[in-house]
Amino acid sequence: MEQTGASLSDVVRTRIYVTDISRWREVGVVHAEVFGEIRPVATMVEVSALISPELMVEIEADAYVSGANRPSSSGR
Repeated sequence: MEQTGASLSDVVRTRIYVTDISRWREVGVVHAEVFGEIRPVATMVEVSALISPELMVEIEADAYVSGANRPSSSGR
């Protein structure tokens, strides 16, 4: 996100993929700790597996940055 001029506070939506939905509360607690007062819209779904077998959670985030907050293409 930093490469595009975004920060955690610009996140408006997350999608959380878990391999064990019974652990939803633990995942939700960590999500809340990371985002604090930001509170993006969140969706959690159970999947049979992630790309690497050792992974249990994957989070996808959408961020909105207005044109005024983006770094200029000239590098100024």
